[in-house]
Amino acid sequence: MISCKRYKAFLAIFSLLIIFQLFVGCTYGYKESQVPIMEEEIVELEPVYVSISAVGDVMMHNPQIKAYYQNDNYDFTHNFGKIAPYIRQSHISIANLETTFGGKARGYSGYPMFNSPDELADALVWAGFNVISTVNNHTMDTGIKGLHRTLEVLDSKELSVVGTKSKVEEDSFTIKDVNGIKVGITAYTYETPRFGTFKTLNGIKVPKEAEDLIDSFSYEFFEEDLLKIKDRIDLMRDKGAEIIVFCVHWGQEYQRTPNSYQTQMAKKLSDYGVNVIFGSHPHVLQPIEIIESEESQTKTLVAYSLGNFISNQRFETVNNRYTEDGMILTVEFKKDLNNNEISLNNVMYMPTWVHRYREAGRLRYEVLPVLEFIDSEENNSFNLPKETLWRIKNSKDNTLELVDLDGEYIREQQIIRQAN
Repeated sequence: MISCKRYKAFLAIFSLLIIFQLFVGCTYGYKESQVPIMEEEIVELEPVYVSISAVGDVMMHNPQIKAYYQNDNYDFTHNFGKIAPYIRQSHISIANLETTFGGKARGYSGYPMFNSPDELADALVWAGFNVISTVNNHTMDTGIKGLHRTLEVLDSKELSVVGTKSKVEEDSFTIKDVNGIKVGITAYTYETPRFGTFKTLNGIKVPKEAEDLIDSFSYEFFEEDLLKIKDRIDLMRDKGAEIIVFCVHWGQEYQRTPNSYQTQMAKKLSDYGVNVIFGSHPHVLQPIEIIESEESQTKTLVAYSLGNFISNQRFETVNNRYTEDGMILTVEFKKDLNNNEISLNNVMYMPTWVHRYREAGRLRYEVLPVLEFIDSEENNSFNLPKETLWRIKNSKDNTLELVDLDGEYIREQQIIRQAN
């Protein structure tokens, strides 16, 4: 039982509490039910971005190799001096390497069997590229040893490689994490007709032990190979890729329009959920468009061919002005961190043109940002001959014929954001 003293003490404390509550209620003028409830403040997160640039074919013909040899060394950085700022601005910059690094002992060579000095890899790093596609119709030009050595050289420069690999158990694709956005990049090339049971690239037999090291598809087994490509895309998604970039060597050389295989394959890739397709091989530019898959509800930007980025193919050598034209195509994606939705935010382009000229009796090659040089035409601040200025302007006109996105996204590329 509670003692009388304790009971009195309890009543005293209880009475004081009642008085205090009444006093507080009267002082502030509202009842307990009127006390405002503080809601948790909702903080809107700022979106994050990733920018991805790509160029077409990086080729090294014999005149180009000879042009940059001096004192038993090669230095190809001059090729990219004026275009590098546009490459370096993107988080991810991709080039198609249409040559091999088979080594000096084999002898350096251009068409038809490409083998370039390792210094070209240094120049690509210097220019700002960080992802290299090594799969195309010239992948086997220096044999299986050249395939492996090419990968060794690129790996030593810390360049990510897509399209080929050294071991079956390795991945021939890459997934880049930029600002918390995971970008999966893969690359494939068309095969030439098979020789018996052997796959071929450019008519060169691919050894059986190399077949699984090269990502390729056959027009003879098109439907079957498309399903294998779907498996690759699904695997990349399973490994966390939120954006899928597909580099593909396809189409018909020197044709400015895509063929039926290209359009059919682009539709299938969109059905599989590919977000961007960067095409190469025709050596001329082909149209850019956005297609939408009814099956996957994916909007896919397709650049059927980004043309030649650098080569010796030009009017003087192949009687074709279009082979001088290329493009840096940049896509920018936005991720809304409040709902994790990713959308295409911008498409930017910079037409490029290969300037070949003589300086002190030596050939020189430079990739020029066309729009920048057109802006300089009135005062000719670059001191270019009139014929050269005309050719640059003609290149621009040829390129803009093929850029047709109805202004929904696309604009001329400027230096918009420095890569992190």
